[in-house]
Amino acid sequence: MRRPAATLFRIAVALAAAVGIYLSTKDGSFTGSLVYFTIQSNVVVAVVFAWAAVATACGAGHPPTWLKGGTTLYIAITGLVYNLVLAGQPFQMTAALSDTWELGNQLVHLVTPIAAAVDWLLFDEHRRFRWASALHWLAYPFGYLAFALIRGALLDRYPYPFLDVNALGYGGMALNVVIYGGAFWLLGLAMVAVDRALPRRTPEPTTPTPQRIAA
Repeated sequence: MRRPAATLFRIAVALAAAVGIYLSTKDGSFTGSLVYFTIQSNVVVAVVFAWAAVATACGAGHPPTWLKGGTTLYIAITGLVYNLVLAGQPFQMTAALSDTWELGNQLVHLVTPIAAAVDWLLFDEHRRFRWASALHWLAYPFGYLAFALIRGALLDRYPYPFLDVNALGYGGMALNVVIYGGAFWLLGLAMVAVDRALPRRTPEPTTPTPQRIAA
């Protein structure tokens, strides 16, 4: 029953991410909203979990370990940064705060991060991460940082207050990068540690069929 459960759960996660993206961007522009790490990470979740659902149902062709692990880390970053840093501040991805927007906001910032973590803990094969993975996974957040800073310098608009060079100056922004980057690295290390402590869940060997001995 584990494969059907994993398949259905991964379909639900992909749908939650897709619906959350739609509801939180439908009053504005989807392409314009792609500037936010939240939307980008949920797009990655929708694609990777749809891939994982199909692969689980077919029993082959799963997403690479580095990609599935990175996806889990990135959506965890989305949930933690929003709920611990941004929630309650006068900062929103859009000015249209409708009920459907609020539902989408909860999906992309709360439901998909928790669901992705649950999927990793319950359904992924474990003991496949390496300690270096925590550092390799930072390539995307730092790539996003470069994108956000270049775009901000060109348009004089920054997607998040902790990256706003106009308000913080380059020194304050650089300090935030060190703090957040270190926290993301430690979170990745924690994921690796938990992954290495969990059972691998390799398939049980099948019992060989007794061979009839010829007389």
